[in-house]
Amino acid sequence: MALWLVLIIAGLVSLVLGLIALGNFFVWAGVIAMVVGVVLVLVNRGNRKVG
Repeated sequence: MALWLVLIIAGLVSLVLGLIALGNFFVWAGVIAMVVGVVLVLVNRGNRKVG
């Protein structure tokens, strides 16, 4: 599984757990993990060769 996909899934799970019961730290950790995953997707998309 790709690193960016793992980060987005982990961030989403952490965000949901933070919103449900575990607290503010998990909300921010989830948001940061999802942002890093999206940035990795965008960086990799720009480095692809045509053809």
